Amino acid sequence: MFNLNKLCKAIATSVLAVSMLSSIATADVFDDKSKAEIEKIVDEYVSNHPEVIIKAMKKLEAQEMAKQQAAISDTVSLLRSNKDLPSVGKSDAKHFIIDFYDFNCGYCKVMEPLFEKALKDYDLQIVYVNIPVIKDESKQLAVVGQAIFNLDQKAYFKFHKHYMQPGHLPMDTDAIKASVEDSGISWDKVVKEMESGRPQKQIGMNIKYSADLKVAGTPYLIIDGHEVRGAITNYNRLKAELD
Repeated sequence: MFNLNKLCKAIATSVLAVSMLSSIATADVFDDKSKAEIEKIVDEYVSNHPEVIIKAMKKLEAQEMAKQQAAISDTVSLLRSNKDLPSVGKSDAKHFIIDFYDFNCGYCKVMEPLFEKALKDYDLQIVYVNIPVIKDESKQLAVVGQAIFNLDQKAYFKFHKHYMQPGHLPMDTDAIKASVEDSGISWDKVVKEMESGRPQKQIGMNIKYSADLKVAGTPYLIIDGHEVRGAITNYNRLKAELD
């Protein structure tokens, strides 16, 4: 059975042992017996002073949070100026939302009207990063959408609006082809763009960005530099994040 206290103790013991070894001399000075004796001393110390476990865990947590925040800052800089990504608003707007979404994500669809309202109320940029993680159909839609964006941004946003409606829409080839044509762009042009392989590589980069940020699913948002995991379901909450 998993024992959190034992795990914490082991981590704290290891941290203190490594710290002691480093502060006394280089590692090659000690043989295995010496190292075992030092670790025994440290283990006994931890047993008598359990507060060091909490201190060690807090330190590790702070380090992980710092790494995550650094990754967010680096990624934000890349995404806000990335011409391969659909976005609305100015790239130097005071506020920004980076929206990692999937065309099959119901909660992502719930947020669309909230974003539209926020664009009217704030100096705001929204960057849309499609990561197809929910269904196999998501991958096809993501590539088709990216191909449309590469060819005609206006047509892309019509396509985006169509598939971000609430509910489940048909996603077979004929339905997708019809929605592409309704967006105002030739299906043949979209197919040719997909055959180039460019949209697939761009969606692959989106997935890489999400992996760097340890995104587990959609929706995932970065709002003015801080992450929001999960959906925002009412406008007051979105306003609170932006304010």
